[in-house]
Amino acid sequence: MKAVDWVDDDGFKHRSLLRDSDPDHLAPAGIPADPPDLTRLDWEGLVRELHNTLLERGLSSWQDVLEHQNGITASIISVFKRPVVGLYKQQNTAAKRGGQ
Repeated sequence: MKAVDWVDDDGFKHRSLLRDSDPDHLAPAGIPADPPDLTRLDWEGLVRELHNTLLERGLSSWQDVLEHQNGITASIISVFKRPVVGLYKQQNTAAKRGGQ
């Protein structure tokens, strides 16, 4: 098997697995090897949580961000890491169920 990267019509990059003998142009029909579907995240809730986290950490102006760059990074990670990792776990669980 070989991994082939390709771009769909909407500009999303994908990775598919193909047999070594398959030509690369068949990648869209191959076995998907993408990250989880991020559209499944509650984006409205995440925006609210990030807003509140930034406010709680005193990051309401450009000057605040310049003075506390670690704070902005920590805020973004604290809001987005858990739900994104959760999607990976769900994808893994679904793959295990599908492979049995």
